[in-house]
Amino acid sequence: MSGSQHGQYRIHWQGELLVVQYSGAWNEVAVRKLHRDARVLWQQHGGARWGMLSDLREWEGATPDALALWWQFFEDAVRDGLAVVTDILPSHFHETMVKELAERAGRLATYCHHRELQPGLDWLAAHGLRTA
Repeated sequence: MSGSQHGQYRIHWQGELLVVQYSGAWNEVAVRKLHRDARVLWQQHGGARWGMLSDLREWEGATPDALALWWQFFEDAVRDGLAVVTDILPSHFHETMVKELAERAGRLATYCHHRELQPGLDWLAAHGLRTA
């Protein structure tokens, strides 16, 4: 990978959820590293059905190339068992940035977005996922 990473993430399992916390303004390098690290985690999960909570409360956006690569990350995750997804989008601005991706995501997995964390966790639990 060439170039410097712009944007950060923290990623971990919480029950049957892969929780990804995004921060900063993202470029392609950040997405490639996220994809690499997330793939290791979801493959350790053993192919069982799982959910993802994307916490975008500290995210500042992404380049168009980064968003295109993020879609590859999402498609790969669905192939490896991702079934239910929620994004925590704190503002209309955030919703607008991911609108097209969110619409596409809803065609591959059960998808919803929320403004706050707890309603997102409750929604994921209502879809049969262990959230703790």
